[in-house]
Amino acid sequence: MGRVNNAYAYDKKRAKRMGKLYSTIDFNVNDKISADLFSKVPEKPIVGELEIGGKSFKVTYQEIDAMMSTLQEAKRAVESKYRLGLMNK
Repeated sequence: MGRVNNAYAYDKKRAKRMGKLYSTIDFNVNDKISADLFSKVPEKPIVGELEIGGKSFKVTYQEIDAMMSTLQEAKRAVESKYRLGLMNK
C-alpha cells in the first residue's frame, strides 16, 4: 500500500499546534485491487486503510465519500457557529 500523507514526516511543533491527532492521520492505498475489479464492483472492494490516532480502518470508495461529506459539513457547522457568535465566550 502507498501512503498518502507520510504522517511520520510532520513537523512535531506544528503538529502539536494543530491537535493531537493531526500527525496521526494518513491513508494507505490498497495497491492489490485490480482495475477490472474496481470498475466492475466499485462499491465492494476495500480501497485502503484510514489511519487516525493509532487505529486503522479498512474502507471502501463509498465510505471515503461519506467521510468527506461528513467532515465538510462539520467544518461548515463550526464556521457557521463562529460567524453567528454562537460559540462559548
